[in-house]
Amino acid sequence: MASNVEGTTAPPESEMDELVARVEANADELVELLDLLVATKQLGADLAPELKTATAESRESLEELRLALEREETLVLLQTVGENVETLTELLELLDATKDLADDLVPEVKTVAADARKPLEELRVAFEGQEPLVLLQKLGENTDTFIELLDLLEATEGLVTELIPELKAAAAGSRSSFEQLRIVVAGFADARGDRELEPYEMGQNLGNMLSLAERLGDPKLINSVDAGLTAFTDERTSEPTGIRGLLGALRDDDVRQGLGTLVEFLRRMGKAQKQE
Repeated sequence: MASNVEGTTAPPESEMDELVARVEANADELVELLDLLVATKQLGADLAPELKTATAESRESLEELRLALEREETLVLLQTVGENVETLTELLELLDATKDLADDLVPEVKTVAADARKPLEELRVAFEGQEPLVLLQKLGENTDTFIELLDLLEATEGLVTELIPELKAAAAGSRSSFEQLRIVVAGFADARGDRELEPYEMGQNLGNMLSLAERLGDPKLINSVDAGLTAFTDERTSEPTGIRGLLGALRDDDVRQGLGTLVEFLRRMGKAQKQE
């Protein structure tokens, strides 16, 4: 046999590459075939002693079987079995695995059936009504929306889980601030005295106060008022000013600018009072 191998001419490199490519392309099928051959070999090794015993014990039956097999229907059957032997082997293995699975599941199924008999009966009675059927129909029509809501709930659950420690820390840190705010609100309520204000009127007044505070917070107004307040702390302005000083101050551009702003302020305030 070695001489035949040595005398055999090696195929060209291109044919070898093609052969290797075809083997790689059908690697999965080759592995399945090898597994099937191994399983068949093991099956043959297990069945050989039994077949020998069966042959010795059933020689007469085999003779009858031979006569029966000579009929055309049996030959067609055997031919069909031979053509589908791989499928038959797979079915036998599947039946074996299914049998083991069924043996394992039968006790559990019996227990579940016994435990769930009463809930299933209640469900049967409940589903006999029209409302559950309508609910299931609407659920089927809005499956996409329901899935989106479930995804949103899942994301919200993760967000809440991440925020709970932060919220607890913030609540613990701001507890004193909320307590002080409660005291301030209580003092505000006591300061009202016997005045009875409607919630809307109170909210409107607070809104007006916020609007006024926003205007008073204008940097220009703050700078102007702050500059004017420095006159009360400046020692140079502590001397009294007479008529001549006032007349002389009217020639100052800064004084006239301030008087113009003050006069315009008084004019607009009086106009607003007339409108009310």
